[in-house]
Amino acid sequence: MELSTTNKSNFWDVHTLNDFEPITFLKNVHSSTISSVCFLKDGRIASSSLYDGLLLIYNKITYKIEIKIIESKSIYYMNVTRDGMLITCLGGIFVNLYEINGKEYKIIQTIKPYSFLMNIIAKYNGSFSIQKFIELKNGDLVFFAWCYGLSFYRKKKNSKKYSYFDKYKEPFLKQKNITDLVELDNDEYVISFQYEKIIQFLKKKSKKITKTIKCDFSFSDSKSNMLLMNKNDLFLLGDEEIFILDIQKKEIIKEITLKVDAGDLSSIYKLSDNILLAGYQKNSIVQLEYDEIKKEFKVISKNSKKDNKNSALYETSSIAILKNNLIAAPFNNDLFRSSLIIYKYKYKY
Repeated sequence: MELSTTNKSNFWDVHTLNDFEPITFLKNVHSSTISSVCFLKDGRIASSSLYDGLLLIYNKITYKIEIKIIESKSIYYMNVTRDGMLITCLGGIFVNLYEINGKEYKIIQTIKPYSFLMNIIAKYNGSFSIQKFIELKNGDLVFFAWCYGLSFYRKKKNSKKYSYFDKYKEPFLKQKNITDLVELDNDEYVISFQYEKIIQFLKKKSKKITKTIKCDFSFSDSKSNMLLMNKNDLFLLGDEEIFILDIQKKEIIKEITLKVDAGDLSSIYKLSDNILLAGYQKNSIVQLEYDEIKKEFKVISKNSKKDNKNSALYETSSIAILKNNLIAAPFNNDLFRSSLIIYKYKYKY
């Protein structure tokens, strides 16, 4: 699973990236940018690529490819739900839900979040795509449909399949492409519009906008440009900075530039109540400590490879972790090809 969910263990409060060592380098497994990396429930790693349309699943001991799924469209995002369903968000108009058992797989459902009319238009317009999905606390799925809005799906009773039940489309903006969503405890969402450089507070039931805030979002390939750190602080991802949004006041209270000599920020993940991982260009992962009182960040450790002449062209836009023992991340060593590097915790615990 991705690190966008809280790791309840205090492991990362007393350990750093220096406690991990690279154990394998999976060279050129994809012929284009890796869009997502995640762990299946059985501990295997899965990776997807933007333009080669490949979904790969690796043996958890040898790390050799044992399942190769070829999608008909580019894979913009891929992840696993809490019950183990693997979902690919594709260019075009649809999403595939996979059940993986051993070396066997099958499509449980294909979902088309766009309306019937938009489905027809999308067949002749290559700009349509499903950019991402988020699983809400109650198990509902939210799909980010480019040029369309959010589509909400709920699991059918006594079934592995989902059915449509709601949608949201911003009524006023020219660029209606929602790029991220965070679910709050007070019956609200926070949604981001990266291209319009704003975020909005949105009531869950009424879909009423309660506040709009300007923010200079990054244009990285990250599929997560917001992170809820605690009940009061929401982080917004910039190019080299993190904006801190006070949820109660509904205003940005601080902008912090992180100077770590690793290019632009491309991802951010919560590990514990005060520890983060940030993915950067130049194949870099940086561990940060957050001081909730002072609203400041401290660099704890950094894992990067400076000997890669092409690394500045790529972003560590997806990181996966398994039981605080394995870390998997893209590591690009060649133009137009993508690799994976896997780090293992050095000691027993």
